[in-house]
Amino acid sequence: MNISTLATLQSIVLLSWIPIFWVVFKKARRSKRTQNQIVDALDREGLRDWHRIYISRTPFFRKRLKFTAYETRGILVNLPDAVRLIAEWPSGERIDQIFPKRSMHLRWHGNSGIASSNLHWMAIGSNDNPLMLSADTGFNAIQSREATADLCRRMDTDFRLPDIAKSEFALEKNPASLIIVTAFFLLLAFALIDGKFLNKYEWLRTGSTSWLLMPGMQIVMLLALPVYWWLSKSKVPARESLTLSTLIAVALSLAYIPALKRVDQLLSAEGPQSYAYRLGDYGSLTPVSDGPPNIDYKNRKEYWNQFEEDSIHHFNLVHGPLGLWQLDHSELEKKMQQFYEQRRKNKN
Repeated sequence: MNISTLATLQSIVLLSWIPIFWVVFKKARRSKRTQNQIVDALDREGLRDWHRIYISRTPFFRKRLKFTAYETRGILVNLPDAVRLIAEWPSGERIDQIFPKRSMHLRWHGNSGIASSNLHWMAIGSNDNPLMLSADTGFNAIQSREATADLCRRMDTDFRLPDIAKSEFALEKNPASLIIVTAFFLLLAFALIDGKFLNKYEWLRTGSTSWLLMPGMQIVMLLALPVYWWLSKSKVPARESLTLSTLIAVALSLAYIPALKRVDQLLSAEGPQSYAYRLGDYGSLTPVSDGPPNIDYKNRKEYWNQFEEDSIHHFNLVHGPLGLWQLDHSELEKKMQQFYEQRRKNKN
């Protein structure tokens, strides 16, 4: 795929988002305008204990794919003996519903899924068909949790909030999140220490093994999906589950190539073998016999200029069952460092 084709595809993808953003903008502006009209009407009625809320019906709330995390904006009026909900659904249908406090069945749901965005929710009404409410504070997760929890307290002074509603989620107190955090740091340490310092072999990329790079890495990163599902099932909030699964995807992508190299080395029956190479122009080396890939040392051409063209040099390579060619350049790197150090001394 050439650059112009890739740029065209990127432009098409970006343009396809324009109508989506327009729909979201129109919905947000319409629901906000209706909410302000309700507030004006409440002022005329002399009601003061009211609160701006997001509101969703159960079918909408359970949707995984939706443009916005809420169905519409509304107002919650906290009356002495009841809670009054006023809103207008996107269809234009107006609701003005009363829930007596003795039977409103208030329940805390929190940040219950990725479709909830950063909002924290509570449920009111029957278990079969409740209304889902969240304080209208924007999409800041901390403000949403605090404001929605405070709203629960105002609606029902006897309502006992769960611990997760009272403070930020502690990663170290949930076994599942603790396991993922530990795995993240272990993968990161492996990618850095083994990938940069311990493993003396360099992967020589060839066309036959190119599929192991980006496609293979992307497949490995898809493991973040079951990680997210497992965290959600383990009562880790959606926001933290999404963050942790993203971190695991990053760590897996960083550890993928170092792990691939180690696996191929361990599975190699013959271990490192010596291969003869012929020196070409500017530090390019080609194998004398078929099989191994070319070795490119053009960035060290000063070192190779001390040897005659077509001279033969030997390199140790590992060729495992995964098809990787890995070059042991540890001894050569020492010789190159000595060469360039001496070269700098001679210049001074």
